[in-house]
Amino acid sequence: MDQGFAAWNSALAGAMKAVGTESFGQSLEAALATIIDFDVLMVFAYRGAEKPVCCYHNIDPKRARTIIDAYTAGPYLLDPFYGAALDTKKTSILRLKDMAPDHFYSSEYYRQHYVLTGIRDEVGILCRTPNWTGIVISFTRPVTAPAFGRRDLSLIRGAEPLLRTICERHWSVVGSDTGAGPVPGHDPINDTLNRMTNGVLTPREIEVTSLILRGHSNASIAATLKITSGTVKIHRKNIHQKLNITSQAELFGLFIRKLAKL
Repeated sequence: MDQGFAAWNSALAGAMKAVGTESFGQSLEAALATIIDFDVLMVFAYRGAEKPVCCYHNIDPKRARTIIDAYTAGPYLLDPFYGAALDTKKTSILRLKDMAPDHFYSSEYYRQHYVLTGIRDEVGILCRTPNWTGIVISFTRPVTAPAFGRRDLSLIRGAEPLLRTICERHWSVVGSDTGAGPVPGHDPINDTLNRMTNGVLTPREIEVTSLILRGHSNASIAATLKITSGTVKIHRKNIHQKLNITSQAELFGLFIRKLAKL
């Protein structure tokens, strides 16, 4: 245990020295590696509906095309971590399985994007800086490894205050042009869907479509929007007719294709 504590102290000191330099990401990775086992480490900075910026990752170029490039092309809008980054009420430690909607693991976002990443479990530390809506430092385990356990999460919780502080200090200088933040009362996914469908869908149908894409069941949509499940079914039927689709897979495909043209 003493050796582990010494390794953590040494690696953390290195990360603190690297704040503001190009070597910070690697130093952060080295510090995390002294307390938990993980596969991927990636840092995404989010600002409203803008495409996220990948500030650091340790992924080989081939795999990065799926985990980084394909993600920033549009699917990020459906990512629970993105939603958390835009919600200033969210806590600092995030876990995918705790945030995911009830049908997330059968959603097309999960089946057509997330499964391809080879990630089994993902935990993130949410940071806030003046120049970004939110920054998520996430670390993952592959499908060939066990999910993060209680001991892992306990260690992460213990290290989080210090890690978040130095990460916020470092990335507060990344993307110093503050740009446009999220518009109060507006949902970036709903706004994007409205532009994509050119007014074909009603505001309520836009809300339902957004929740479907995120992985909510009919019951979850009904509870979120405070309507009946029967009304949700009617909205889904109308959405399919108006968009000339017959399945959730077609809806996701349409969403991704339209995003590519925006």
